[in-house]
Amino acid sequence: MSSLLEPVTIGGKLSLRNRVVMGSMTRNRCVDNYKPGPAQVRHYADRARDGVGLIVNEGTFVDWTGCDWKYAPFMITEDHAEAWRKVTDAVHKEGGKIFFQAWHAGRVQHDQMPLMKEMKGRVLAPSSIKAEGGKYRDLPGLPGHTDNVEAIQDPRIVVETYRHSLLLAKKAGFDGTELLAQGGYLPHQFLNSRANKRTDDYGGSVENRCRFLLEIVGAASEVFGGPEFICVKLNPTDFFNDSMVEFEEMKETYTYLIKKLVSCKVGIINISRRGADLHGKSSDFYSLFVRPEGYPVPKGYDPVLDFGSLVKYPGSPSMLMANHDYMVEEANRLVKEGKLDLITFGRPFIYNPDVISRIRHGVPFSENDRGNDVYYGPYQTPDENYNDWPAATI
Repeated sequence: MSSLLEPVTIGGKLSLRNRVVMGSMTRNRCVDNYKPGPAQVRHYADRARDGVGLIVNEGTFVDWTGCDWKYAPFMITEDHAEAWRKVTDAVHKEGGKIFFQAWHAGRVQHDQMPLMKEMKGRVLAPSSIKAEGGKYRDLPGLPGHTDNVEAIQDPRIVVETYRHSLLLAKKAGFDGTELLAQGGYLPHQFLNSRANKRTDDYGGSVENRCRFLLEIVGAASEVFGGPEFICVKLNPTDFFNDSMVEFEEMKETYTYLIKKLVSCKVGIINISRRGADLHGKSSDFYSLFVRPEGYPVPKGYDPVLDFGSLVKYPGSPSMLMANHDYMVEEANRLVKEGKLDLITFGRPFIYNPDVISRIRHGVPFSENDRGNDVYYGPYQTPDENYNDWPAATI
């Protein structure tokens, strides 16, 4: 049997039927007032029925945001929680477990987006510094991320914003949460000295720049009844949304942060290797992006293997999960060798509702043969390129 299909228990409390995780993926299909509907219920239930160990739902905003994702979901109101309850109930009925991915865009927004204007939202960030990049197709001239960035006066208030959303997620039946701290979004911005120029307890030193994320971890642990039900998603080599830093800063920041997360007994630390040198290997989608000049990463450097030893050692309370461009063979070998506990597959779950069955029977994953519109749209109905991928004949 594949090592990926062995059961595992997180922190002695959360039992998973195998070590394969369906990663969070923004799919822009929450067309009913930013809530999941029948398409999402079917999508998640199908993959739970096939036997995936853990599902992380699509990134879900914890506050009203002007992000360039037209139909991404929110978790702010009771209506949002009630809609997600239908998804979690369907997953649990199929024997699955599902985590809520808490997402705050921070400075990666635009204050002129229609929803932002309607809800009188503000673009909050550690410091009033514009993020380079972005398009915003719904705005004239594709203006990119806004210049109108407001420095957060008291980060503890934003921690309570997270707590409110997490309480709703708990009420909606989620088994735990994955805190999104990569991709150039708000917690990642606090970690980054280029985006965080604060002079208070949340800026300057590595310890201060990590404080905001660690306080969110504390709030999430209280909501879900222990740190075992918390996953933190990190990407030390990330460059999306103007998030890159010099290699030396990256090493210092994540060495400290990961040690602190383990000392907090966080159940899962999910490390991505996006932005690192993958020896020329890349997926159809991420091959479109190139690391910016001036922020090199050593050739052959793998942050999962580098930082993994800080998580995975005898007696560690935390489990190591990895993501980005892993194939079954590599992931299985790393689990078998004791270098990983869990593996996240993202895009393969788009084209394969039967990832677990394919692993079990040695059937290769189907690949995307429909073009890049399958990820975010456009589409005629939410089910298009979402719930119309065939399972393998076994």
